[in-house]
Amino acid sequence: MAESAITFEGWRYAHYFEFVRRIDRNVTVRCKLCPGQKLLSTAVNTTSNLNKHLQRTHAKVKLIAKDPRTQSEDVVSAPPPTLKRHKLEFGGPVTKAEMDRLVASFIVEVMLPICTVESPSHRSEIYCAKYR
Repeated sequence: MAESAITFEGWRYAHYFEFVRRIDRNVTVRCKLCPGQKLLSTAVNTTSNLNKHLQRTHAKVKLIAKDPRTQSEDVVSAPPPTLKRHKLEFGGPVTKAEMDRLVASFIVEVMLPICTVESPSHRSEIYCAKYR
């Protein structure tokens, strides 16, 4: 492997990929899970493209994290972190008086100007939270 492809080499899921080449600041690897010769590229300082590939293409495969220094499987037996956003949970409908109290409390606590809660984006947040 290229000496300065440190991020890929130290990644817990690097064993699912075969190093192909390094060109400037990009690393090309081959996915060992894909049929055929699936080549993927990532920058030398990140593994985000490879992480996304595993999550999207191999979501049903139970991935094993390995310590890259020892190649032991006892580090973590979990898939890479999910990219999906977490859904906010709200307690239910809120009355106008309760919402006004919460907004006022927020303004006082964070010491924001009143115009903050008058902005269209804040109003849409409140509207969405109110009717979930």
